[in-house]
Amino acid sequence: MPADPGAPLTPDRRVRVFISSTLQELATERKAARDAVTRLRLTPVMFELGARPHPPRELYRAYLAQSDVFVGIYWRRYGWVAPGEPVSGLEDEYLLSGDRPKLIYVKAADDPEPRLAALLHRVQADDRAAYKPFDRAEELTDLVADDLAVLLTERFAAPAGLSAGPSPGLRAGHLPMPPTGLVGRDAEVAVVVDLLARPDVRMVTIAGPGGIGKTRLALEVAARQSAAGRYDGVWFVDLAPVVDPAQVPGAIAAALGVRPEGSGPVLDLLVDRLRDRPVLLVLDNFEQVLPAAPDVATLLTACPTVRILVTSRTALRVRAEHELPLAPLSLGPAVDLLVERARDVRPGFDPDPAALAALGELARRLDGIPLALELAAARLRLLPPAQLLRRLGDRLDRPLDLAAGTVDLPDRQRTLRATIEWSYDLLSPSERALLDRLSVFAGAFSLAAAEAVAAPSGEDLLDTLSSLLAQSMVGPAGEDEDGEPRFGMLGTVRAYAREQLEAGPERPATLARLTTWLRTFAATAGPHLAGPDNRMWARRVDAELDDLRSMMRWAIETDDAETVVRLAAPLFPYWWSRGLLAPMRQLADEAAALPSAARLPPDAAALLLWARGMLRIAVGDVAAARPYLARLRDASGELGDRRLRAHALAGLGLAEAAPGAKADLDQLDEAVATFRELGDDWGLAFALSARGQLALLAGDVPTATRLHTDALAAAERINSSHLQAQVLDLLGADAAAGGDLGGAWERFADAARVHGEWLDQEGSAYCLDGFAGLALARGDAELAAELQGAAGHAREVVGVAVWPGMRPLADALAGAVDAALGPAAAAEARARGAGRRIPEALDWARAAARPEPDIPPDAPPETRPEAPSTTRPEPAADGAS
Repeated sequence: MPADPGAPLTPDRRVRVFISSTLQELATERKAARDAVTRLRLTPVMFELGARPHPPRELYRAYLAQSDVFVGIYWRRYGWVAPGEPVSGLEDEYLLSGDRPKLIYVKAADDPEPRLAALLHRVQADDRAAYKPFDRAEELTDLVADDLAVLLTERFAAPAGLSAGPSPGLRAGHLPMPPTGLVGRDAEVAVVVDLLARPDVRMVTIAGPGGIGKTRLALEVAARQSAAGRYDGVWFVDLAPVVDPAQVPGAIAAALGVRPEGSGPVLDLLVDRLRDRPVLLVLDNFEQVLPAAPDVATLLTACPTVRILVTSRTALRVRAEHELPLAPLSLGPAVDLLVERARDVRPGFDPDPAALAALGELARRLDGIPLALELAAARLRLLPPAQLLRRLGDRLDRPLDLAAGTVDLPDRQRTLRATIEWSYDLLSPSERALLDRLSVFAGAFSLAAAEAVAAPSGEDLLDTLSSLLAQSMVGPAGEDEDGEPRFGMLGTVRAYAREQLEAGPERPATLARLTTWLRTFAATAGPHLAGPDNRMWARRVDAELDDLRSMMRWAIETDDAETVVRLAAPLFPYWWSRGLLAPMRQLADEAAALPSAARLPPDAAALLLWARGMLRIAVGDVAAARPYLARLRDASGELGDRRLRAHALAGLGLAEAAPGAKADLDQLDEAVATFRELGDDWGLAFALSARGQLALLAGDVPTATRLHTDALAAAERINSSHLQAQVLDLLGADAAAGGDLGGAWERFADAARVHGEWLDQEGSAYCLDGFAGLALARGDAELAAELQGAAGHAREVVGVAVWPGMRPLADALAGAVDAALGPAAAAEARARGAGRRIPEALDWARAAARPEPDIPPDAPPETRPEAPSTTRPEPAADGAS
């Protein structure tokens, strides 16, 4: 089903703009249009597939189906007409754009090809298309941007009552966009919507066998709830790639943008972030992680405004659950689904009575199972209904392969498996081989990944992949950071294809290619994660995270320590910025315990030492880090790896923090010099931060300020928000120690804004401590204690302690507050502050702790600014503000 051009633009997605043109002759113009789309923070949907004159039909068709706006750019050429097709891909894209709003741009040309001229004549008569000429690519950017801005204002308005931005402290919600409409489930949608509207219903589980349509129903409900504005946000959490039930809280946290910092349980972080938020969570494919049901129950108990919609083959059996068993489609809706899907592959399909009768019998034989119907309908491209019924009916009448262990399947599951087998057997040998190989991916995959893993001889797989899309064996799964398509497989199809792969000889070689692909990706991503384009590359790692985790777990199980190291070590900045250091530390230790760890190449062995040491440093376990970093210092010298030696020295200098100790300063100074010579700004910012902390502890404020200013410049050069926020906190501490309270407030306020964007608990705690020091300096010890309480709560939630370099300052501040208020009153104030959360606590601290400006005593009253509010509302009964 095409995206509704009149639908509201909700926080769950951005408008997708499909850009159609010939590739080579309009390459510059395509870039201009793409720049216009991204300027407006919309999503460009494009297909830059190398030397091909046009991408395979099923690829652009799948992505056009998920787009909201069509942009057509034309000049001289009509485009390539594929064998057996009546029109070029260029015209086909226009014909498939349907009722979407269309922005058409035609570059001046004296001699357009005749078929293009005929197409443009029809386009000009289309009242859904805005038609404009242009001469140069430079003017096209402004034309497209202006027209899209007007279109957004007229057609894509934010719904009333729903914020256009993310809920504070959470990432904007996201819902996948199914490429086709929901058929025959209106009654079930209404039931689930009504259940979720009841105050006594906290959780609804849509239960049923594979292929019955649970996910599609849940997405329809979630989209309607999002558009209705009943929640602060709606989030979809795909649990299909999650194999360990203990990872379910982490998967939910990742979808919500909650960083799993420190060593505390991720579930505690979720509770802290959601405890008073009216949100809807959609947890899809829960059947494989059923032992995580108690975590869901805990979340519901601790967060009374949270609602959860689950899809699962079996109920979770928790007290809050309301189960909706999903039945197959009845005969009429099942036939409607077949007809709708047939029209998708055969435009104009209009069955006569005999064909309708055949479709009705086919629907009956397929037990009304939506996935079985979808797979069968894909064959209506080539077979009339009567022939399809005869051929599929023969397969349904056969007994299933007993060797596959399926003899005891329920009847409907036997029907689905038989349909998948039939669809699989109708694939060509190359299509079957590609589908089997693609099943090794844990989640969605890019075209580049598919080519690297599933095309062992370097063959062009686009036509084969396009055919799998046409037959519903593979489906679209969004786009990557560059707007290129990603693909996925339904769980039931993936499971069947994986069975075939495991039964044949190709599994080891396919997994080896996946390992090579991921190791190459990690090695490429590593330097970029420490460079100016780190945010873009972090999102690319996000997209591959399921497969990275799955491969590292598989490497542990198969005693492959080197693969764990090659995947984990280059991505250290990612693990740190995403709050994933605790699980990565455990993984590194597991790798070190493998027998194969003793056989690591010297560089990989050094990387493992670095990972084990730095991961401990980053979570504050500095004593345990020292032996690894000392061994790394020696090993990196033997390898001649200056960057690794600099990391070892920076870590040791911080781990052995003893203010003024010459050995520590020498190590850090060498690290700073090396990172500077290597042009490694990420390492330089880290080393300068540590060196500045030691200077501050020694009372050398000017040196600390100079070093931290240099560190901030390095962090800004690579646009690292994570490092910038940390250094801004340190600069605030420097200014406060030097008596510049106004300058300190400005630094902490800048840091608070970055922490609020980055949503990190640990970093925010240091910022709150800084504001607490400013409050105490202006004589408000009670406010200082409350801010300390907020900082302490943030650390408690993520399970971290104050770093050694900052511990003396934190202890001194706590002692001063206790002395000013008395221990009992200070404890009471800290308890009040603990009821506040990030980022609300940061906003409150920034306003409440602002120091008074220095004003002469004889200044007139009108020059005295109004004091900021320090009102302290009582926390709610559950501890939330």
